[in-house]
Order: sequence, then structure tokens, then C-alpha cells
Amino acid sequence: MAVKISTIFFILDILIDNKRLTKKILMLYLNDLRLSEHVNWYRTYELGIKLGLLKESKGYSSVTNIGENFHSMNIHKQHLSDQQKKLVFKKCVLKNENFSNINSFLDLFSSNEKGDFELFRTVTALDKTNLMLDEKLLLLELGVYQITSKKYLINKKHSEKMNQSRIFNSNEMTDSELDEILEEQKRIGNMAEDLTFKFEKNEFNKKNWSYQANNVKLISKKNVGAGYDVESFLTKNSKLNKLGSGDKHIEVKGRKWKEFSFIISTNELKIGNLISKKKNEQYLVYFWNNLGSKNPPIVPTKIIPFKDLKIELCKNCLKYLVRLE
Repeated sequence: MAVKISTIFFILDILIDNKRLTKKILMLYLNDLRLSEHVNWYRTYELGIKLGLLKESKGYSSVTNIGENFHSMNIHKQHLSDQQKKLVFKKCVLKNENFSNINSFLDLFSSNEKGDFELFRTVTALDKTNLMLDEKLLLLELGVYQITSKKYLINKKHSEKMNQSRIFNSNEMTDSELDEILEEQKRIGNMAEDLTFKFEKNEFNKKNWSYQANNVKLISKKNVGAGYDVESFLTKNSKLNKLGSGDKHIEVKGRKWKEFSFIISTNELKIGNLISKKKNEQYLVYFWNNLGSKNPPIVPTKIIPFKDLKIELCKNCLKYLVRLE
């Protein structure tokens, strides 16, 4: 019976609830599940390991960061979402030595004048496409290619990932991927800013710091060039200065799913650097992810002091990608 990537979701579900389990205990959990079709859980587990969605350490199984990201993108447990397909193809299959046969097959494709990757079904080509059945089914589940009477054709949603893997190193991204993150920032940014504002007020209220709770400011809507989004306070004795600013300046970053990267602008870096040099003030990045899930977080995923941002500046760059993994 074929092993499906979508079925790995059930393994991730159990491990995320339990943090980590021995393989034996995990299999007991899985065998208690009642699904509509039989699943070979050992083979499914091994596929999860090969894809890098699962990991083993000191006798325990757990979920990787990519696995958490994959899990957070779930829409229907029985089927992969388009975002899950893109993630697995790019992060888990391309250039993964565990799928050397698949990558050798993909290397046979060439780009035509339209930018589409194709492989004509000649006798020579067919001799080289010695994919195993499980490998073919994996590519079909991801929607990687389609077959016509004359050729194999990589579907457009995966063509760019193919092109990127051949041109850029794995740490870089294409223009459209950058645009996708920037567009997401617009959609998710307001939500992350509102959550940060509420989080700060709630923290002060818990401590009975009424002055600070009443004077937290969300300034991003009024002053888009400020270089940060929220004015807050570091201590109980902190007050607004003559300019109406607090001593804690928060730049807010948000991601829709469990991804650990964000875009920061040159202006934000400039302001952060200036503030960080002041003796009694701080510039912090509040990073929120998984905001598109059914249960978005109510506390920041990570709070990052400016000095901890490791960014190599370039002369003409306007924006930078920060990876937290």
C-alpha cells in the first residue's frame, strides 16, 4: 500500500501534543487511531524522517521546525493544502539526499522559452526515468508534474522552486517569494501589532502598573516612518519623555504559519541601531507566528533584542530577510 505524505499529519499531531515519545509508545498511539483506510505507520514514520518533518534523538521521536510549519498549514487532515505541497517540495525533497533518485529525475528537465520545465518522453529519457512506484506517487501527491502524450511537464506552482534550486543557494529566495512575505506582512501585520499592544497592556495590568498600562501607544498607523510600531515601558518608574515617547520601542513582525523568518527594513535597522546606543532605552522585535491558525498565540513567539539580530548589511539593500532557525 502506498505511503502518503498527508498521513504524516497524524504522527505530527500526536507528537506536538506530547512533545516527544519513544517510537514504541508512538506506534501504540497510532494503532489506536480509527481511519477510513489501513495505514502502515512504520513506513509512514520513516517517510517523515526522510522528509525531515520528524527526527529521532536518544531514543525519542519529535517534530522538527519544518514539521511544525507543515502541521500549522493543515486545512484537511486527509489531503495536503497547496502551501503544504510547496513547502514539502522545496524544503524536504529538492536537494535532499534521501530522494536522490527523484532529484536525478528532476535534473533531466530543461526550461523552454516560456520558462516551463519539460522532459520529452523519448526512448532515451524513459530509460533514465527509473522512478520507483512510491517515488512517482510522492511526486503526484505533491502535484509536481503532469504527463501528456509527448512529455512530462512540471506544474507552474513548482517551476519557480525548480529554477531557484538551480540558480540560487538554498539560503536565498526569489523575487516572488520575497513579494509573498511582504504581502503577508500587510495582511498579518495589523493583527500582530494589535496583539502586541494588548500583550503589553495586559502585562502591565498584571503588575498593577496603571500608568504604563494607560500610556502604551500603537504608533504605526500615525507615523509609518518611525522605525517601530509600539511605544512601551521598561520599568515601573519609566515615564513618557518630553517628546511623548516611552523607553521601550517595539518593532512588530508577524507570520501566518509556523515559519521562523521575517523582513526588516533599512530604516528599522537604522532606528534600532540609534536607540540601542542610548543608555536607558531599548529597541526590541516582537515576533509572532502561526497567526493564521485556528488558535493564534496570545504571547509573542519570540522577543528579540536589537543587538541579537545578526544582519550583514549591504550598500544598496532596502530590506533584509532574518531567519531565526
